[in-house]
Amino acid sequence: MGGPSSQDAAPPPTLRAAARADFRSSSGRQRLALVAVVFWVGYEWGAGNEAFTPWLIAHTISITSGYGSIPIVAAVGFGFTLLQQLVSGFTALIGFSIFERTSSAAWRRLTSRMGTTPQRWSGLGVISQTVVVFGLGTTAVVLIEIVTSGRADRRAHRATVVRSATLCALGVGLIAGAAAGVALIGRRNDSLRGTTDLVLRVLGNPLLWIGLVVVVMVVQYVKARREPDDPDETSPDVRNR
Repeated sequence: MGGPSSQDAAPPPTLRAAARADFRSSSGRQRLALVAVVFWVGYEWGAGNEAFTPWLIAHTISITSGYGSIPIVAAVGFGFTLLQQLVSGFTALIGFSIFERTSSAAWRRLTSRMGTTPQRWSGLGVISQTVVVFGLGTTAVVLIEIVTSGRADRRAHRATVVRSATLCALGVGLIAGAAAGVALIGRRNDSLRGTTDLVLRVLGNPLLWIGLVVVVMVVQYVKARREPDDPDETSPDVRNR
């Protein structure tokens, strides 16, 4: 009795391998789009947001003072996040609608990271929508919408990109404003001023956030290695047919 061929038993390609294959089969502007998508996936699903955004907020708090620092810091957090999420979301919308292998590999990574098959983002409640985009960014939202809706039409998902980016930016802005308020209280108290400045320096250090993300990634990797592969798991074709 013949066993399964090596091709049938071969594991699906990783995101890196899939991106390399798509890169070799594309040219010109498509390659630029692919590089941009891979960058934003790494930035949002990796340590990028966790390293840069807290530093930016802590730095803005440290160079502002008085009650005016609260709206300033909130505006910086909101504005930066909105711009970044819009850029990453629309870049992902272009890339995931073009590159099937990269999209399928990204979908496998996303479902593995979330521990379940994601539901359509636009069908979730506001709180659940905010949790998803706040944790994984608009790149994940775009991928979820394309796969779960079966539509890779860019125009169909533009409003979702804007809505998800706005929700994420509002969350960051509120947290930034609250952090500025706490810092203001601490600075106005002589006994807390030194501690407040120390906390700001620690929270503003990207190495702290990168280290935390690395620890989480290692734990997830070890957990994934211990779990048996699901032979029935398939990768959807995320492109329009």
